[in-house]
Amino acid sequence: MTANIKERSFFSYLILSVITFGIYPIVFWHKMSKEVEVLCEGDGNKTMKFVFVWLLNFVTFGIAGLVWRAKLAQRLKENAARYNIKFAESAGLVVVYELLILVAGPVIARYIIVKNFNAMGAAFNEYNGLVDANADDDVFADAE
Repeated sequence: MTANIKERSFFSYLILSVITFGIYPIVFWHKMSKEVEVLCEGDGNKTMKFVFVWLLNFVTFGIAGLVWRAKLAQRLKENAARYNIKFAESAGLVVVYELLILVAGPVIARYIIVKNFNAMGAAFNEYNGLVDANADDDVFADAE
């Protein structure tokens, strides 16, 4: 059975990142990278597990994370056509935001990735006939 891709809340990501002192992003990106594997299955690429990237960040002074996010953004863009969607934002734009605009830039770059992931996940769920991951389960919907 094909997995249902759940929508990720960027606002929750920001809030929980602060509340957990940076621990939540590790979980967030790890889970997202596993779901990107499902979304992009068969494209001949593999997304490196975020835990390894997080550890490499210490040695590379953050460059590993930057490259990982750029590759993730590019992989989503390249596979969007499978689900009849198109993303204007490329890996280059993500890198520009990450590097050139101080605090807001990395936030915008991560928002772009999450937004594109959510769009692709919704298209994936629709394509595979899966129930919306965020739909309310209304028991009385069929009673009308």
